[in-house]
Amino acid sequence: MGCQFYDKAAGAWTAAEHYTADGLFLLTPEAVYRCPQLEAVLQHCSEQRLYCRDTEITLRLPVALLEQDARFGTVARMEHLTLHYTPRSLAILGEEALIPTLQRDWLGDLRHSAMDELLQRVLLSSIYSHERVARVLVERLQVLRMALKTAMGNAELRQIVVLNRDLGELVIALRETGLILRDALRATAGESPVYPLLDAALREQRRIEDGVNLIHQRYLAVTNAYNGIIQNNAHTVMKVMTVWLALLMMPIAFIMPWHMMTPLPLEHWHYLWFGLLAYVFGVTWLFARWAGKHGFFSM
Repeated sequence: MGCQFYDKAAGAWTAAEHYTADGLFLLTPEAVYRCPQLEAVLQHCSEQRLYCRDTEITLRLPVALLEQDARFGTVARMEHLTLHYTPRSLAILGEEALIPTLQRDWLGDLRHSAMDELLQRVLLSSIYSHERVARVLVERLQVLRMALKTAMGNAELRQIVVLNRDLGELVIALRETGLILRDALRATAGESPVYPLLDAALREQRRIEDGVNLIHQRYLAVTNAYNGIIQNNAHTVMKVMTVWLALLMMPIAFIMPWHMMTPLPLEHWHYLWFGLLAYVFGVTWLFARWAGKHGFFSM
């Protein structure tokens, strides 16, 4: 899957030996080394994220994806996609795991699409990827905040911190995309057919950035408070201490009258004190077993 070319006549992707600067190509980083005309351009773009020369434009944009983490569940992951556009060709360079997503979700039907339309489709898809990931993260944050009300451990708190960190990375990636598009717009002639496409993508990027940034700011204050709780480990400690206090309160309250200067039954019995101690420890043990079965001591 190193280099693939879209055959419009057949309407399907076919394997290609190298990039020919005519048509739509999907390439992995390994395939670039077999394309001398692309290697120098992409090397220059990897350092500056943007390279413009005459009618050629090369962009390196961040793309947001979702992945499953063994510890924190669904989290965000950042990849980079490099686009090399000419009036007759569009080369898309990405990791091999990203290629199926490009073919299935981003590009779609390509039979009657011009190169500038394909460029706009990929630009907008890279921008919308951040919005899609942000929506999933917000849904998870809402579920975790509801679960936190009855949770006895710190797992939910740690997941909330990680998800809010991912939202911050989405905001940074969107701002980076906006800077790249703005510089590309400045470097493109106004009469170029690509100019209105870049302008539309930049306006859409600003809209998406405002929305994701608003979501991030909304959860930032709460997450900062959660950070302090996790660092002090106060969440679990206080809940466990409260449970033990509740366990000991009832038996201790029951034996308190025997410490008062009041005539009580069996107060002169030699084994009364041992019986009361056995009662305290027995009831506490029963309550502790019940609390353990219901997860009150789970860290």
